[in-house]
Amino acid sequence: MAAFLFRSRYTRLDIYPLGGAMGNRSGRCHLKVYGALLLGMMLLASPRPLLANEAPLTPVSLQLLWYHQFQYAGYYAAKAQGYFQEAGLDVEIRDGGYHSPGRAVDPVREVVTGRADFGVSRSDLLLHRARGEPVMVVANIMQRSPLVFLTLERFGFSRLEEVGDRPISVTLPGVDERISAETLATFLAAGVDLESLNNAAPSWNLQDLYAGRTQLVPAYSTDGLYAVRRHGEVPVIIQPADYGIDFYGDLLFTRQALVEQHPERVAAFREAVVKGWAYAFKNIQETVDLILETYPGRHGDIDRALLLHEAEQVRELMQPALIEIGYSNTERWKSIGDQYQAMGMIDGYKLEGFLFQPAPPTLATLLLTLWRWLLPFMGVVIVVAGLAGYLLLTNRRLKAEIQRRREAEAALQQLADRDGLTGAGNRRLFEQQLQQEFLRSRRSRHALSIILIDVDNFKRINDECGHLVGDMVLKEIVSVTRTALRTQDHLSRYGGEEFVILLPETGLQQARRVAERILEANRAHRVNTDAGPIRYTLSLGLSHLQVNDRDPWQIVQRADASLYSAKRLGRDRLCIDVAPSMPQTD
Repeated sequence: MAAFLFRSRYTRLDIYPLGGAMGNRSGRCHLKVYGALLLGMMLLASPRPLLANEAPLTPVSLQLLWYHQFQYAGYYAAKAQGYFQEAGLDVEIRDGGYHSPGRAVDPVREVVTGRADFGVSRSDLLLHRARGEPVMVVANIMQRSPLVFLTLERFGFSRLEEVGDRPISVTLPGVDERISAETLATFLAAGVDLESLNNAAPSWNLQDLYAGRTQLVPAYSTDGLYAVRRHGEVPVIIQPADYGIDFYGDLLFTRQALVEQHPERVAAFREAVVKGWAYAFKNIQETVDLILETYPGRHGDIDRALLLHEAEQVRELMQPALIEIGYSNTERWKSIGDQYQAMGMIDGYKLEGFLFQPAPPTLATLLLTLWRWLLPFMGVVIVVAGLAGYLLLTNRRLKAEIQRRREAEAALQQLADRDGLTGAGNRRLFEQQLQQEFLRSRRSRHALSIILIDVDNFKRINDECGHLVGDMVLKEIVSVTRTALRTQDHLSRYGGEEFVILLPETGLQQARRVAERILEANRAHRVNTDAGPIRYTLSLGLSHLQVNDRDPWQIVQRADASLYSAKRLGRDRLCIDVAPSMPQTD
């Protein structure tokens, strides 16, 4: 028998029921069949050998957001492993970055104007879409954003509220051609007066930070902290998540016209990219070698050690073991859009047509394909038997797919609501719970209390023992504190070494007993390290809902004032706001 070479996109079939909602992941029946049986039938039925890539490859360009690093490893792997070629595409990968401060290569402009077919950008894409630009998200690559604001310990501040008139260089309107929605949203959430800032366009060159020409720069958590520590400085990061800003990271996108004219090309590109990322994570060492040999960076400090470190950080942001690579969560996009709208960054938005969904083949098309191959050589019995086996297999895979998606949704919710280091709730979750409990307390005339916690002399722990030990202390504080809480109490990380506890239906005296248990439990605890046990103490501020409160943040502000009093009076103590509480119902 002559040898046959067969390669087809239809070795994996995606089946959708007629009448299904094509744009709604939850409304469609996504059935995957890997066609061992179908492949055998095709080979048997084929009147001649099938040759791979008979048609000429279609030229396609991809504009990256930054210089070549592991941040884009999936695209490099897709090209090196031939996944783009198998999809019929000849892909040119272009790096981005800054030609000069404030003058960056803008992937959105490149794609919208047709100079590039695909691009990589951030959650700013929803802003562009709301402003009438025809961009569409093809795949969500990073489930969490790597963007942070970086300063040095020697500059003496760790909050955006403390910037004042210090020289900084961040991507805010008026200094940079690109939109950085995440930067703008974080500064607005921090209540910083943008007009008063001493801000210049960022160069994205850490030498400016080391020299003191700027004291705050944007950076990526995947490589920025590593580079600063390697330089011998002590980095201090300010995270957007500390201010309730939790956006997507790198996103693959294209323009609407390309989707309308060539949806199969967009779908093929997306599938190749997903395969490329899966390969890159399974073969990190090989992929790092590929980057160093084929895609040299523009900065001299991009070496093997940094790329290997970056690979693990990118894996953490993508969570490929928990969440399907490329998956877009519509509810999370709604949350991002709502934040943009609440901050006045856009007047409104629509997600319809913003998130690309590959157009599935219809059942009629698949049946016609099967019939064309099977009719000349197969009888009706074989067709029926094949379809019966096909339906049995797809039913099993459907159940497995539903379970996998449920697990992915749960993992996404965990990522969105939890602090990555300590496992406590993050500031975003606290703000949601605070608003809900405040309204419920108003309606039902229930008491409500808040405890703010600060770790005493935490900077000294970091200085003397290192940041890894400091991280260990924060995690054990959460573990010890939880033992002193009740089921209904909510513990969250407020930012840095500060924590906050929301106590629903809890008056001042009961809240005081909870706070004293927390204080004593942590005072008696020791953190065991290689250098020996470490002691630490906490300062606590307690406040409660009052009659005239019209805003839940008034409670937080009073708790913060009480916390400040505890620190001023010598630390390791509890201070309480003793103003009259709201009358309660029986």
